[in-house]
Amino acid sequence: MNRIIRLLLLFLPWLLLALACQATQPRVVEVTVAVTKEITREVQVEVTTTPVPTEAPLPTATEPATPTEEPTATLSPILATVQAMGAQVTVQPGGTSEPAIAPDDYPAIVDRACAIVQENYVRDNFNGVDWPATCTEYHQLAENVQSQEAFWDLMDAFIAELNDNHSRFVRPDDFAAEFDLPSTGEGVAWPGLIIWPAREDERLLLWRVCEFGPAADAGLQRGDVVLAFNGTPAESVPEEEIGRILYSGQEEEVTLTVQRGPENEPEDITLEYGPAFNCDGWSYDLLSQEPRIGYIRVFDFSGAASTLIEGAIGEMEEEAPLDGLIVDVRHNPGGNSDESIAIFTSGDFGLVGPLRADATQGVYRIRGPVRWNETTPVVVLTDGASHSAAEYFATAMQQSGRATLVGMPTAGNTEGITGFSLPDGSLIRLAVMTLQLPDGRTLEETGVVPDLEVPLGEWGLRQEPDVQLQAGLDTLLEMIGQ
Repeated sequence: MNRIIRLLLLFLPWLLLALACQATQPRVVEVTVAVTKEITREVQVEVTTTPVPTEAPLPTATEPATPTEEPTATLSPILATVQAMGAQVTVQPGGTSEPAIAPDDYPAIVDRACAIVQENYVRDNFNGVDWPATCTEYHQLAENVQSQEAFWDLMDAFIAELNDNHSRFVRPDDFAAEFDLPSTGEGVAWPGLIIWPAREDERLLLWRVCEFGPAADAGLQRGDVVLAFNGTPAESVPEEEIGRILYSGQEEEVTLTVQRGPENEPEDITLEYGPAFNCDGWSYDLLSQEPRIGYIRVFDFSGAASTLIEGAIGEMEEEAPLDGLIVDVRHNPGGNSDESIAIFTSGDFGLVGPLRADATQGVYRIRGPVRWNETTPVVVLTDGASHSAAEYFATAMQQSGRATLVGMPTAGNTEGITGFSLPDGSLIRLAVMTLQLPDGRTLEETGVVPDLEVPLGEWGLRQEPDVQLQAGLDTLLEMIGQ
């Protein structure tokens, strides 16, 4: 019942907005704080839909009791993304059961999918695809399909014609993998490590290793390079397969081929899965006493992120104000960063909505007053695995001049996705909105480009502090005249 209420509450602002925006000419509206928050929740994450099974709820992250404590359990970034999605759901009519569909119905389903994309896709130029011609082509192909499996293969190809990394077709038997990844907290068997490549990483790096768990017992450390999974070279293993091997709960062990630094030879390490906890997620510390430089790693922007950030700043300023602060949003899967941005800055940072001639867009506005201050120098660390709300945080801090960005361009993953059910029980997950910057650009593919680009390199994560963190610290010291 709580889930149903939450779905209705999240959907209601869009329904009201749709009823209020019947004009055929495009116009820009200023959205109030309450509505803006609902809009930004939609555009900052991939949005889940009604097909999530009610008997298997989405995972929830374990938050620390106070900002001074690290979580006793954490989600992998893949699962953290699902958890961030779980609180922000867009409802579309349709169920999860697979109706009996005859081959004669396949062309009509293609037509329905065609209309969904035609009416709702984020761009009315369809990324340069002649969409009516593509619809005609796939309608004709569907006339010759005789099995459900072959039809789903056809639908995969049909939606892929958009050349959009966000939009995709989901067959009913893939719903579990799409929506229902299990939690990897204490008591759940998993290896206790985080492998999630940024797009610029030269090799596959261990980004986090839980303090207690199979990976820690084997001596694996942050910055180790994974060369192979069960004998298969890492470059040949798709990211979704890595997620299945490590985090799905379907495996009992894995053999990783690992190199622990440039002077060491690769070695095979077999991890028998078990519980893992004290995982390296949220953290903060003083990097320097004189000048007083603080550091906060923001694991994600879900739940109490702004409270944790403010609490960490408060703890570090108990004895004296900070002279500078580094906020690390590398490998941050997103959530909703509006309140976190408001700790540091305010203003209008673009428009959110579809990029269609007949669309109404809302102003992406962070209202003041700023809850900390607007003068203490700040550096934000970003990389190619900073997704969604982490990108909103980075662009707002950069646009307002509140922070200097150091690292690598963010993921370019800011399109909001809505699910549309089809008559055969399948689903289209379709990009329907995005953030448009004040100069008319979007962040898709390009991401937020940092002020100072610093590649991590092959072994940069093993250094202490790592290469990008050191560059951020050097930049901050220069900003405050040290």
